Amino acid sequence: MLVNLDQILKERLVYPESKNLQQRGIADKIEERCNLIIKQNFPNVEDPRSRRSIEDITIGDTYVDHKSSDEALDFKMPNLISIDRLIHLDKPLVYNFIIYNSDHKTIVKNFSLNVYELNWEHLSIQNLGKGQLQIKNMKDFLENPRSTMTKQEWIDKLKVEAIAFYDKLITKTQDRKTYWMSL
Repeated sequence: MLVNLDQILKERLVYPESKNLQQRGIADKIEERCNLIIKQNFPNVEDPRSRRSIEDITIGDTYVDHKSSDEALDFKMPNLISIDRLIHLDKPLVYNFIIYNSDHKTIVKNFSLNVYELNWEHLSIQNLGKGQLQIKNMKDFLENPRSTMTKQEWIDKLKVEAIAFYDKLITKTQDRKTYWMSL
């Protein structure tokens, strides 16, 4: 499915009319266009279950989450998914990365990776909710996005990183509590 998704979007996705739009507006139009193309070219497609769903669209038994990125911007650290939701996934999750350039008004490239294929060298867990998986630097990630780990190795790494994240959070919280107790 990923090969077909990548090829179909490569052939049909074009940069949208973007007059008077900011970065998020352009990204929304690109992602809407991706959904339209997917609906026209894949059977068994469903819209997201809710506004807070992890997916932008579902193809068969696979969640697809679009991650658009403007290469004309200097630095981006996109959030991917709550680690709590990730560890409880009930279907495969694919990230469809769409790289565009707002200065040149072009789609530069698109590619899809299963969440377990994302390169851990470029991932971190940040303090949002129960912990948010995030790409540390999108430009670096794009140079080497694919992991060489097996799915189980990737999940084991997630567990190690989650425990380290919570250990740091405990320390930070204790330091903050100590500060307030000293006032």
